[in-house]
Amino acid sequence: LVVATVLALVTVVGAGIIALLSSTQHQLHDPVHALQQLDLLYLDEPAPAYDELGFQRGKPAVLVVCTRCEAPDVDAQVAVTDDASVAAAYALATIDGRVGPGYAVIDSSGRVRYRTFDAHVGDHALEVQTVVDGVD
Repeated sequence: LVVATVLALVTVVGAGIIALLSSTQHQLHDPVHALQQLDLLYLDEPAPAYDELGFQRGKPAVLVVCTRCEAPDVDAQVAVTDDASVAAAYALATIDGRVGPGYAVIDSSGRVRYRTFDAHVGDHALEVQTVVDGVD
């Protein structure tokens, strides 16, 4: 009786874990977990769409990718976009096409040096400024 109870409990818990991990209901789900954050963006490559975003070499830049958010107040060039192709180029789009929210830091020579998902980037200006200061 004890063995049957333990076996049933393990089966139910195992099924629950499998159901949770395979669910697409939560927002951070990515079937390729190893690529969830970095995707295929190398952090030393030229920034995609750099000129189109209005950035100029010689000063670091912050690209904020989101549909509705505030940009951080930092000492850098700042652009905000909700363009899905730009989000994908910066690995800030999900597999289902959701844009960000997140940001990328680009050094003064136009190379991507940092990028992350951040739902409240406008509230994290000190953090963003620290990264900006660190890349240049």
